[in-house]
Amino acid sequence: GNENDLNAKNPQLGNNGEFKPRKDYSGKNMNALRKSEAGIENFPCIKAMPDEGHQKGNEDTPSKSQRQVIVLLRHGKTSHNKLGLFTGWTDSPLNSEGKCQAKEAGQLLKEHGFKFDVVYTSWLTRAIETAMLCLDEMDLLWLPVITSWRLNERMYGALTGVSKRFVAQKFGDVQLKKWRKGFKVRPPPVSSFSPHYPGNDKRYNRYLNDIRVSFSESIIRSIESKKIVVSQKFPKTESLHDCMKRTIPYYTDQIVPEAVDKGKRVLIASSENAIRGLLMHLMDIPEEKINKLEIPNGLPLIYDVKSRCIKLLDDGSTEDPLSKHNFGESADYLFRPCLIDYDDEDECMITDYMWNSWDEQADLPESKEIAKV
Repeated sequence: GNENDLNAKNPQLGNNGEFKPRKDYSGKNMNALRKSEAGIENFPCIKAMPDEGHQKGNEDTPSKSQRQVIVLLRHGKTSHNKLGLFTGWTDSPLNSEGKCQAKEAGQLLKEHGFKFDVVYTSWLTRAIETAMLCLDEMDLLWLPVITSWRLNERMYGALTGVSKRFVAQKFGDVQLKKWRKGFKVRPPPVSSFSPHYPGNDKRYNRYLNDIRVSFSESIIRSIESKKIVVSQKFPKTESLHDCMKRTIPYYTDQIVPEAVDKGKRVLIASSENAIRGLLMHLMDIPEEKINKLEIPNGLPLIYDVKSRCIKLLDDGSTEDPLSKHNFGESADYLFRPCLIDYDDEDECMITDYMWNSWDEQADLPESKEIAKV
């Protein structure tokens, strides 16, 4: 659009394109604020999750004043994370630090007045624990929690449980990066008889029934057991692209119609690559940039459905959130400008953008005292 349209969609830009500050950062250097400001925090006006978020008499319809958001939460750290091992579908529980991260996420969400109607998580203990510890801090343990294997972490195949440092030493850093971050690059597949193969896990054998039968696996199992065995086609290895083939349809075909479209307040607790894939879908992150996006453990990411942007909650510290948390080199794609639609005057206006996106237009001074507006 033209300059007037740009200013209209960003109320902090005046008619002449000058930046109108919103908070008091007196005495701080502007350069230090270029990343920490820009709406990468929660605003008091957000009405996404009030205690009474739905219209009376119509539970399936969100109120006009409700700002629809989805909270994405990567699980807290595990011993595998600490040791630098490929975790994948290994059911590694949270360590003490990870439990603290999950609890802190719940405390932060509660402090900002968040409530949920439904929680979605994977079949992995670390994600389930994170969801439950978070809900416990919010006094919401009674909420329905829906688990799906489709929100599991990416399947790392034969690399599962192996040290990343060892892989780098044996195969080189270039190959390690391809296996870890390549969008369509799959690690070597796991053996049908490996303990890391999902087909050897009672949970998946007994309860996973929404994938097709594998002819080859059925033959192998039948020969091994000397009787006819029908085996499903569990993943033996996955790229991020493969992982997204199960997470994105689950989001669009299950979570959206069952919860988001009905105005329900949603928490999704999952693993790094499942969330990375969701963010690639939600934020239109290019394929060549997604490998440089990092997802911090235990940090609530607030996705504004209408404005299609990500926000962070103010944790009360004065630290630059992009320095405090590692989002990788593709952070700009995550914290891009909100698409704001002010078609309802009763709705709370949310503005969110990166300072470095507006440097040329705002002509900001190097140092300046900013008045609160």
